Amino acid sequence: MQIKDQIRALTKNTLDDLVHNNYEKLQQEKILTEETTIFLQEVFALQGTLTWPLDEASVDIDVYEMDDQSCFISEIRYLWFDDEESAVILFCKAYTNADQTEITAFMIDTVDA
Repeated sequence: MQIKDQIRALTKNTLDDLVHNNYEKLQQEKILTEETTIFLQEVFALQGTLTWPLDEASVDIDVYEMDDQSCFISEIRYLWFDDEESAVILFCKAYTNADQTEITAFMIDTVDA
């Protein structure tokens, strides 16, 4: 599996954990910090209940490498709340080994609209 495919899979699994309110699990796995958890919960509370799109296959996850090659960014456009698409985008960061064959760290970076 290519590194970008691995990052897409991790991002999708992370979204699933967010949809199911598994914040503690994400914190234990170091995907979320306590500060980011509070921020996400505040943003999500304003939007409604985070849900999967009606067609789960339509989840679009873009992955791109930073210009300085320090990490990869994945983004999900757009998150769904109360079964409706929103303008909210989820951003995650993934760090890899030098060969870019293994993910060494993965975390939620932020959300934006």
